[in-house]
Formats: sequence, structure tokens, C-alpha cells
Amino acid sequence: MELDIVEKAKNIEISRRGFLKSAALAVAGAGMMPTELLAAKKTEKEIKLFNVHERKLYRAEFYENDCYKISGLMTIDRALIDFRAKEIARIDVNLINLLYDINRYVGMDKHFNVLSGYRSPRTNAYLRHHSEGVAKHSYHTKGQAIDINVPGVPLRKLRDIAIALGRGGVGYYPRSNFIHVDVGPVRTWRRG
Repeated sequence: MELDIVEKAKNIEISRRGFLKSAALAVAGAGMMPTELLAAKKTEKEIKLFNVHERKLYRAEFYENDCYKISGLMTIDRALIDFRAKEIARIDVNLINLLYDINRYVGMDKHFNVLSGYRSPRTNAYLRHHSEGVAKHSYHTKGQAIDINVPGVPLRKLRDIAIALGRGGVGYYPRSNFIHVDVGPVRTWRRG
């Protein structure tokens, strides 16, 4: 499957020394210095999250040059606010990286519509009392789950990408037009 090939390719790492040696040989006739090539190779990660309850788009640069950026992580925490309780919590970086990887497959120009991110225990208890299918110990209360859709991307495709990545739970809610992803045990379910 295409996802397997990409996963294998991204797991191939080149040592710094091997990279510099190869780069020096590759650019010798191109007029570039190896340090310029290293600068061009810098790693940046960004995601865009549209909080549907606030009607606000958040753009978060959360990773750069092998380091998480606190400002970007705080932006994500803010975007995934419990809008009912007005509480913000730290979102698990494993969930953030999962969203980034999903984004790579749907298109980095796309944003996620966030229907539910972090939930306070009080909000989760309220939802359990008023809705079906809300887990007592929801990963939402740990900052490890999100309910999303992506404009212009079929929900089934979004679900299939999340399942293929195999990094947690994936719930499919076609009637409500969202998928749930979390970084708990690998499992799938469908409601509606």
C-alpha cells in the first residue's frame, strides 16, 4: 500500500557525516557549499486547525530543527480548548504528530475542522449523561484525542488514512461528519 512505502521511506535516516560527504560530492559542481545545503534541509512542521465553535483558524508551527516549539504547542493547546468549560490543557505531542502525518496524506494546504479536542472531566461527564457513546475515561480528557473532518476530503478517505497509520483509535461517525482519532490502543469502530 502507498502508506507503507512512505512509512518505510521516512524511516530511512542518513547520518550527518554520511549526508555531508554525499552532499559535498553532489554539489561540488553546482556551486553550493555543503552548509547551504544543510540550511535547506531544515525540518519544520506545521498544522492548521479550525475551531468550529470559535470560528477561528489557528496556524501552528510546532517543530523546527529537531526541536518542539513551545509557542506552536501552546497554539495547538489553545485551538483544542474545551469550549464548554473554557479550559485549556496540554495536548499530547503524539496526537499532534499523528495529525501532521494525516495532513501529509490529505494535503498540507488543508486544515482540520476541530469539533472536539480537549475535554475537561466535567464536560466529559456532562456529555456522557446527555449523549451516547462517550467513554467514561475518554482520551479527550487526557489531551490524546480529537474529533475532526477536513473540508474537501471524503470522510471515508480520512478514516482510511488514520487506520492505515495504525497509531491509535479511529472512530467513524458518518452521520455527524467526523472521525475520532486518538493515541490510545489501536482499534476501530463506527457509530451512525
